[in-house]
Amino acid sequence: MDFRRGKLSDAALIELYRQLLMPRMIEEKMLLLLRQGKISKWFSGIGQEAISVGATLALLPDEVMFTMHRNL
Repeated sequence: MDFRRGKLSDAALIELYRQLLMPRMIEEKMLLLLRQGKISKWFSGIGQEAISVGATLALLPDEVMFTMHRNL
């Protein structure tokens, strides 16, 4: 796999990484709370972080996105 950074600066790449890392950290915390019995349900999205980050970064400033989990 070749990495082509295009015109992305180091700062932009670091911000992209931060945006990918934050949901993963939240997912891991929620799974820990689930295992401890502190929450009763959690629908994990581990491994899908790039989908949400990529989709939201493609939004125009006046666009919004609403999320849902399997028609819940």
